[in-house]
Amino acid sequence: MKIVYFINPYKKGLTAVPDFLKKTYIKKKFYLLPDNKFFREIIIFLYTKILRKFLMIFELLFKVKIVWGNPKKFKYIIFDDNSLGVIDRILPTKKYFILTTRTQNIKEIHISTHIILYILKNLFTNKLKINYFCCLIELIQPKKIVTLIDNSFDFHKIYKFFRKSDISFYAIQNAVRHKDYLRNILSMSNYSGNYFCFGNSELNPVKRYSQKEFKPKIRAIGSLKIELAKEYLLKKKKKLKEIYDICFISEAGSEISTSGSLTLAHWKDDQKEATRLLRYTLAFCKKYNKKLLLLGKYDSKKKNKFHDLIKQEEELFYKYNNKVRNFNFQFFNKSNYDNIKNLMQSKVIIGQGSTLLRESFGIKKKVLVCDWGDKKIKKRFKADNFPSGGIINLKSKSYLNFEKRLKKILKMTYKQYLLEINNPKLIYNLNFKTLEFLRKEIKK
Repeated sequence: MKIVYFINPYKKGLTAVPDFLKKTYIKKKFYLLPDNKFFREIIIFLYTKILRKFLMIFELLFKVKIVWGNPKKFKYIIFDDNSLGVIDRILPTKKYFILTTRTQNIKEIHISTHIILYILKNLFTNKLKINYFCCLIELIQPKKIVTLIDNSFDFHKIYKFFRKSDISFYAIQNAVRHKDYLRNILSMSNYSGNYFCFGNSELNPVKRYSQKEFKPKIRAIGSLKIELAKEYLLKKKKKLKEIYDICFISEAGSEISTSGSLTLAHWKDDQKEATRLLRYTLAFCKKYNKKLLLLGKYDSKKKNKFHDLIKQEEELFYKYNNKVRNFNFQFFNKSNYDNIKNLMQSKVIIGQGSTLLRESFGIKKKVLVCDWGDKKIKKRFKADNFPSGGIINLKSKSYLNFEKRLKKILKMTYKQYLLEINNPKLIYNLNFKTLEFLRKEIKK
C-alpha cells in the first residue's frame, strides 16, 4: 500500500494517509506533497520550521479579538475548551474562566502592561504560549484548575510551574490510556495533583511510576461523560428500551505515522482486524436475524463544508480490502449524548479497544472485546491489552468461536455476564456515585 503525504491547513501539521483516501483529502483542501522524498522533505522542513509559525501568527492577528486589560478573577479555570460540555456541567455557573489552549481555537487574547512585562521577563524560560497562560492564571487567581484533557502536555507543563502554589489541579480521564503513556505524561511534571480515572487498571501503574515525593491523588470514579449522559437522558425515563441486539463501534482511523506512534504496519494490522470484526458481525446478524447498529465515530454536530467527506472517509476505512461492502454507519450528535443513548438501547456492544467499550460498564451493558491485533506489533508499540479477561475478551479469530461467544452473551442476564468477567473493577468502578462525588469535591 502506498502512503500519500499532505499538509493539514487547519491544524498546520503533516498528515500521512493511505493512497485510497487521496482524493478525499484533496477534496478536503489538504495540500498534497510530492511523491519524491527529497523534495517532500525539503517542503516539510521549510513548512514546519519556518512557515508554520508565521501562518499561525498571521491567522491569530486576523481572527482573534484583542481584549485590552487583565482578565477578571474566577474561582475555577476550565483548562482547554475541548473540556466544555462536560466539565462545565459539574461547576457552578458563571464562576469559571475557559482557558482555550489550542491555537486554532483561540478567539480572544488579553493584552495589558502586566502581561507584556511578564512575557518579556520569562521570554527564555518557556514558550510564548505557556508564558501567556501562566500569566493569565496568576491574574485570575483560581482556586482550582480542571480539565477533561488529561493527556494535555500544556496542562502538565503549567502544573509544573504552579506545583508549589495553592491552586488545586484536577485531571479527569477522557479516554483509554496505556501504562507507558500514563507513566510518560505524569512524570513530565511529577504530577501530584488529582487524577480521576475509569477503573482500577489505571491505579497501579500511576502509583508505581510516580516518585515517592510526587504521588498523584488518584481515584477510580468511572466515566464522567457517561454519568452526565445518564443524568441527561434518564431525567424522565428510568430506563431506555432496547431496540438493537448488537451495536458495533467504529474504530476507523485514517492517519499513519503523523498521528500518535502509528506506522504503516500498525495501521494495516488495525484495519485488517477491524474489517474482519465487521464481517463477522454482519454475518452473525444476517444468520440469526439480529438488529444491528453500526455506530460511527464522527460527531454529526460538528458539521462543516466537508461533512459528507468525513463520513465517507470513515466508511472507506472499512470498505478497503473488504469483500462485504453493503453496510452503512450511523452518525450522531454527541453533545446531546445521542451516541450514548444508542449504546443504552443495545443489548451487546462489540469493538476492538474503543473507550466506549469500558464506558459501557457505566450503563450496565454487555460487551464483547475482539482485540485481534498482532501481538508483536502491539508489544513494539507498548500497547496494553483490554484490562480484564473472561467472557468479555475473545482471543480467537475464528468465526465459529465468535458466533458461539456472542450467542452465549446474548442469552445471559447482566448479572450472569458480570460473574464470568475477571475482576470487572479493573475496567470500571461499578456503582460509584461519580457526579455526587465530583460536585462535592470541586466545591470544597
